[in-house]
Amino acid sequence: MAGRPDKAGLDYFSLDCHVDDKIKLIQAEFGLKGFAIVVKLFQKIYGECGYYCEWNEDVLFLFMSENGVSSDNKGLIENIVSACIRRNIFSDDLFKKYGILTSAGIQKRYLLATKRRESIKFEKRFLLIDVPENSISAYINSINVDRNSINVDRNYIKESKGKESKDNRSIYDTSCSERPVAAEPPVITITLNTGDEYPLYQKDITDYAELYPAVDILQEFRKMKGWCKDNPTKRKTKLGIRRFINAWLAKEQDKGRGGQRYRS
Repeated sequence: MAGRPDKAGLDYFSLDCHVDDKIKLIQAEFGLKGFAIVVKLFQKIYGECGYYCEWNEDVLFLFMSENGVSSDNKGLIENIVSACIRRNIFSDDLFKKYGILTSAGIQKRYLLATKRRESIKFEKRFLLIDVPENSISAYINSINVDRNSINVDRNYIKESKGKESKDNRSIYDTSCSERPVAAEPPVITITLNTGDEYPLYQKDITDYAELYPAVDILQEFRKMKGWCKDNPTKRKTKLGIRRFINAWLAKEQDKGRGGQRYRS
């Protein structure tokens, strides 16, 4: 008989009575709806993978459906998530790189909450905290870990290179789902409403070429970049940029004169 699979998420998480100023600012900006959405996001993170969750348009739609949020509030949720990233409630860097919501604080609390488990699982690319190097030294040296992030409980975190952690639990390099990660530099970027650049890679060109074979994908990316440059008030959010790209390419596909299909 197969063994029971390791549990990733938590059954509950703590919520302080006196919340962080960052959360207060979200509530000040968006009202109680803002506070409720943040709590729901924490529930999703802690309840599923435990220390992060993926965040894209499909996940957003499922999040709305699961929480009874009407389609009229889609933009509100997008704005709340963007504000959370801007205020460092969630890591901006990891959201840009991998499309996930997490933070050093979330990871610290997850590590402490799972201290009685015989084994815990982390995806090495997503780490913002130091974890016991005696159990995953082969991985720590191969990734970019933020050495300036918050210290976690001494029993579970190696405080310095010369001091060894006493935590003998097995910590595996894994994630809740496999995600392709672009190692190469982007082919082109599109400016978002925040002023940040949204990267598009060779894989994006190839994938869109399959969906819109009558369109010169790279040339249309260039047009989008120019359009966003000339229309700063109409630039898209991180959560809305893919919808914008698809709508643009679909329109060009329907014209039937988008040029020959781009070949990678």
